[in-house]
Amino acid sequence: MMNNRIAHAAAPAHTPGSRPAGTGSRLSDRCRLKLKRVSAPLFALLFCIFLPISGAHALKVPAWSGPVADLGGVIGAQTEAELVQYLSAVNEQTGVQVAVLTVPSLGGVSIEEYSIEVAEEWGLGQAGKDNGALLVVSVEDRQLRIEVGYGLEGELTDAKSGLIIRNVIVPYFRDGDYANGIVEGTRNIVGVATGNAEIVSSSVRHNAGNGSQDSGGSAAGFVFFVLFIIVMFGGLGRRRGRSGGWFWPLVIGSMLSNSGRGHSSWSGRSGGKSGFSGGGG
Repeated sequence: MMNNRIAHAAAPAHTPGSRPAGTGSRLSDRCRLKLKRVSAPLFALLFCIFLPISGAHALKVPAWSGPVADLGGVIGAQTEAELVQYLSAVNEQTGVQVAVLTVPSLGGVSIEEYSIEVAEEWGLGQAGKDNGALLVVSVEDRQLRIEVGYGLEGELTDAKSGLIIRNVIVPYFRDGDYANGIVEGTRNIVGVATGNAEIVSSSVRHNAGNGSQDSGGSAAGFVFFVLFIIVMFGGLGRRRGRSGGWFWPLVIGSMLSNSGRGHSSWSGRSGGKSGFSGGGG
């Protein structure tokens, strides 16, 4: 009996404010578990969003051989020769350098990333002025984009580039007339960039104030919004007994990575605000 009292008295008393033995370890385990629950959906979403970008270097940039590179084979030899002569004359007379590139397919690469890479590699525009523009057409992907150098952003805005794509190029493409779509689109790009209104389509001139801006900024905002929702409410479904935390991030990421890609009709983007540095292409 005496031994039991001594053993009880020797046990350390729990003082107010102190943590019971093992509490720190349990809290640490809970924090790690919570972080794991939040991190898994985030990593899944980010992986899906940036997966197409990781393949950006799989599609090589063709070597510069002139202002027109019809790798997609949709322009035709005669039309290509005339377009090369026209764009070369524009460059000599105005200093503005416009180039055209068609490819069969992007191979899963983002057209935004690829067009910027091509424009940078080709060095479009005069050194120090960056007054170049590039029209990229991917035939199988049914995508096209106008990439604009910093020096032309004031003239060839996102709104005007969008009008050229929607009102001039796409109607030809939907009829399968790629050659005339590219020629007329290029003429409008040159007209807007050089201030020559006579060669700009009336559908571009009359609607210049109504063109919509490129959706790149809003898409980025949507990505951050989705991330916020996942962080704030990612654990809610689990507390209600739901499972499959990876499913929705994968679906949303896939939607974001493929947003804007036309499959049944041509889709286009303008790149006025994502301008590039050129010089000497």
